[in-house]
Amino acid sequence: MLSSIEKIYATLIDREYQQELFKELPLFQRKGTGFIARCPYHEDSMPTLLIYGNRPEYFCFACSARGDWIGFLMRTHKISFHEAAAMLAQASGTMLRDCSEELWEQELFMTRVIESAMESYIAQLWSKPGEDVLHYLYKRGYAMGEVEAMSLGYYPGYEQTMETLVGQGFNRVSLETAFDRFWNTGIDSPGLVIPYRDMAGRLMGLVYKDMRTAGPESYCFLTDSSRLKDIPFLMYRSRGRKDIIVVEGFFDALLVDHVRLKPVIGIGAEKHAEDKIAAASSFGADHFILALGNGERQRDATRHAIEKIRCMGLSASVLPMPDKYKDLDEYIRMTCLDQFRAALKKLVRYDKWLEKEK
Repeated sequence: MLSSIEKIYATLIDREYQQELFKELPLFQRKGTGFIARCPYHEDSMPTLLIYGNRPEYFCFACSARGDWIGFLMRTHKISFHEAAAMLAQASGTMLRDCSEELWEQELFMTRVIESAMESYIAQLWSKPGEDVLHYLYKRGYAMGEVEAMSLGYYPGYEQTMETLVGQGFNRVSLETAFDRFWNTGIDSPGLVIPYRDMAGRLMGLVYKDMRTAGPESYCFLTDSSRLKDIPFLMYRSRGRKDIIVVEGFFDALLVDHVRLKPVIGIGAEKHAEDKIAAASSFGADHFILALGNGERQRDATRHAIEKIRCMGLSASVLPMPDKYKDLDEYIRMTCLDQFRAALKKLVRYDKWLEKEK
């Protein structure tokens, strides 16, 4: 279930509430996909404060001030956590629940740690230690630009992660305490890292890919996944869209998102798939284009998804894909975008697909 803070943030981001929240800052203006302004936390004449457009966060390039919108209100207006959260809740029309300052502080610290770790993982992917991961990605057929766009990283192991974060200024004792709470410290083999953001775009999890094995079993969460179990992968990129492609795997979702022909979400192969479809529906999706892959397990997953989607009163179609391709990732890489475009124009209604599968 979405936390109320996540729901508030996601709703307000879709309304570009940044223009209301930060408008009083000097030199406030749109910049690319976000906004910039003069930082209120240090003396400056330049717009050094970056206000993200796709997540409720800000960062100053000059003084390194950073935080989320609740923290901004608390710091600039000298108000309490509950007052700041209530202001944003009222603006979004969302009822405040399961909302405590302690939980907010824990999530804020966790997000900061994960963001910092992911930045180092991305950098290390392009270094000597990351060569094996890069070779794996190139062998899968990804070009350099695609790898960069996916924001993938190289995981060097627990100990090196700890040393990197301490070197960035984090307190070792605080890190060890936090890692005991939300980090899978048992994973210490180098591998691939995939960032997982919540509905509001906050980086709340990291997925680890073991390079020594293959299949779904080679993936697991490097961090606590309890906050993400109901959140579709890449949902923050697809809020408010009516038609959404539904895939199973992380790479399927990342590649489709990169080509941007249609919004996409990943629901995995586990029991929370139904909850993830419901979460997408709560943010406007009402037509789901199923591309869960070929193979008996994937076909069973498609049947199950159709049943659940129809029970919710929503519509479903199936993306036609030749049997020789196991999933959408392989289909796109082994053919071309023109074939993917053509397939999107030949969607099979769910009832026709079920009839054919009998």
